[in-house]
Amino acid sequence: MSEYVTVEVEYGDDPNVADLYVNQTLTDLEEERYLNPQAGDSGSPIAQLLFGAVDGIERLTIESDRLTIRRAPDHPWEAIIDETRDALRDWFL
Repeated sequence: MSEYVTVEVEYGDDPNVADLYVNQTLTDLEEERYLNPQAGDSGSPIAQLLFGAVDGIERLTIESDRLTIRRAPDHPWEAIIDETRDALRDWFL
């Protein structure tokens, strides 16, 4: 495991969707999809962590090294990304 958890963000055409690339393995599955926070309640431990720790995540897709997040439009990306980074650092370190 790396000594540091890094997160790189890419924004697409939709202002409410961003891809976060992480230097850690997030899942061994091909893909996990959570269409709402309630679906995350019974999802993987990382899904439960993120929905519980980060305000504003509406939908979440988890792949090996990438999170695709759809945010609630009234939540700023800066807060979502900072809270996601902090939660992942606590999880992996």
